[in-house]
Amino acid sequence: MNEDNNFRLDELPPEHPMRQLPFAAPDGYFDTLPSRVQARVMHKPKPAFSISWSWQRTTASLVGASLIALLVWQTLPQRQESLPSEALAGVSDDVITAYLDEQGINADELADSQQLHSSLGNDTTAIQYLNVQPADIQQHIKDEVLSDNPNVGS
Repeated sequence: MNEDNNFRLDELPPEHPMRQLPFAAPDGYFDTLPSRVQARVMHKPKPAFSISWSWQRTTASLVGASLIALLVWQTLPQRQESLPSEALAGVSDDVITAYLDEQGINADELADSQQLHSSLGNDTTAIQYLNVQPADIQQHIKDEVLSDNPNVGS
């Protein structure tokens, strides 16, 4: 049984179901289609950016802002005030001397530096009377670095 099912559509009669179009459009449908599509598009313009209010969005925004504020509050360092003189009044001189010795601070040098700071005060005009040039300061810094570490210059 060798059945050959090949056929040509143009050989079928015009009323055959295989020769009929799968659908039929009304007359002039495709002629007016572009204008109808354009009318619909122009009829409903969409905004480029719109925000609508909702209680979920408001709640989420408030929770996020509260979380950020809490994190900022927790991470900011607390300002530490200096100790009042009454707090140090109860510390004996022996304890202070022992602490300075542990830190490697010489009491004589500390007294000299305190006298120097108190004589200068907050006035920085005293440095103008030293007659020191910036080049001299830089040379002194280089000499100090070389004397502290002799391998730097080589």
